[in-house]
Amino acid sequence: MSDINEVIQKINACNYLSEIDAKDFLDAETGYAHIVAKNSSKLNTTQLRKFFAALKKMEQKETWNEIETEFYLLKPRMAVSVGRKNLPKPFYEVILAAMAKVDNVEDDDLKMKNFDIFVKFFEAIVAYHKYEEEVSKAQRRRY
Repeated sequence: MSDINEVIQKINACNYLSEIDAKDFLDAETGYAHIVAKNSSKLNTTQLRKFFAALKKMEQKETWNEIETEFYLLKPRMAVSVGRKNLPKPFYEVILAAMAKVDNVEDDDLKMKNFDIFVKFFEAIVAYHKYEEEVSKAQRRRY
């Protein structure tokens, strides 16, 4: 089983994102974000940053009702990027798994807490993706 599939399984095993320890999401090397970044070398940085910018814009809003439509529009927008081969399908599947754990509760405050965790997870993927990109460049220069 691939590392990304293991991350998807771990996310699917919880009821909502706030059940998962921050360390599990964010830790270097063993955190889900780093595992996703490390296994997404074909991930288009421009597309990744585009989706991250959309999340940061949503983050400025105060209620789940203000965020909900834009949040769910990420799914078809990312699907188009997968179709255009700008996002790898395994990456998309991880994001879908995490998105499914954001609003599967009744309480809007918990939805917002889960959304905040989702944004931090995505931010960590962006950061680790940049790190992995630089490590890869440094290794290619050595050879």
